[in-house]
Amino acid sequence: MNNHLQSPLQVINAKSKETWSGCVEVTEPKDASVCWHIYLLQGKIQYISTNVEQQTRLNYLWQNLKLDSISPDLSGEKVSEYSLLCQHLIDKQLSEVDIKKLLFMFAKEGLINVLSIEKTSIELKPAKRINKSIISFELKKLYFHEQVKEQIQAWQQVRKYFYSPISRLYLDQKNALRFYKIWKVLFTKPEFEILANSQKLSSFVSLFVAKSNLYEIAIKAKVDTYFLAKNLEESIEEKIVDLLPFDEAAANEMQKQNTSQQDSVNQSPPADSNAAQTLIVCIDDSKTVQRQVKMTLEAANYRVISIHDPTTALKELSLHQPAVIFMDINMPNMNGYDLCSLLRKSQKFKEIPIVMLTGRDGMIDRVRAKLAGATDYLTKPCDPNKLIQLAKVLEKSVVFTTQ
Repeated sequence: MNNHLQSPLQVINAKSKETWSGCVEVTEPKDASVCWHIYLLQGKIQYISTNVEQQTRLNYLWQNLKLDSISPDLSGEKVSEYSLLCQHLIDKQLSEVDIKKLLFMFAKEGLINVLSIEKTSIELKPAKRINKSIISFELKKLYFHEQVKEQIQAWQQVRKYFYSPISRLYLDQKNALRFYKIWKVLFTKPEFEILANSQKLSSFVSLFVAKSNLYEIAIKAKVDTYFLAKNLEESIEEKIVDLLPFDEAAANEMQKQNTSQQDSVNQSPPADSNAAQTLIVCIDDSKTVQRQVKMTLEAANYRVISIHDPTTALKELSLHQPAVIFMDINMPNMNGYDLCSLLRKSQKFKEIPIVMLTGRDGMIDRVRAKLAGATDYLTKPCDPNKLIQLAKVLEKSVVFTTQ
């Protein structure tokens, strides 16, 4: 895996030219709990899926494409989403042409979401494949089909304030009236006629109270996800609607933090607003990883300091006394093993818990991390719940131990 930020378009294009087969896993840059899976066969795209909410996305696509039948149930653990989808289409006695057309539309929607991500963490898994596929598509054919390029550019603008279609949106009751007033104006516009006819305004507002994701809301409102995301800009920018990671634990932690911060507004602030917060340092040259760690831990009421250059880490750390240090292994100029060993030679950081972050999960890497003096080991993209739990356990550690 390459832990540095990469362009999904450049990676997929390169693998297409190499006629590579396997799965390209693209992590959502603003929500590490969500990952897109792009399956390639000899450089051609077979299918695009997600690591979570496959059923919800499938239901949305089914409705959006105005298919008459009910979407297939993906609850069967032993059958892949793609296999189940193909079998369902075959059972409905659709023609081969219609099946290929639908699979093409499914792949196109996924590609728009993936290629609207400018840079993020990407992992290549050659062993993860779809062995039998009905059809595969050339990247160029998808990219230049029916203004897909323009749709990608449109989503890139949305992503400046939005997470992903799978991330959760939450409207606190205290903001409901403001949200209602914004959409009351929007509901009078001609382009909102379909939405206004399918939903009462009060019912539409209530969709955002349940921490649903964009796919779920789009299904109930019977509109396109882009239409919703584009018109939510004001509500999100004004912090009327909160964006939460898909992972429920991280979402709950973030919501508690937001509530706590709101309550503190009505109270006299302490002399030092960081005094009650435990300090955690993250050393990683990836801005995406830094953002994910910072967002997750700050939501759990930690204070997080980010260090991007490992060669300056010792100097910057000398100014602080962190409870835990999270550190990437693969960094330019100095890797995590060497930096960890260096910190262990310092009396100040000798007993501070150090957690190594990496996309690799092999026994050799774990042994190297332990020999370098690491306390623990966490694979990326970090599971928000595990990240928070690990921070809570390690901050209570008084003496460093490698046992």
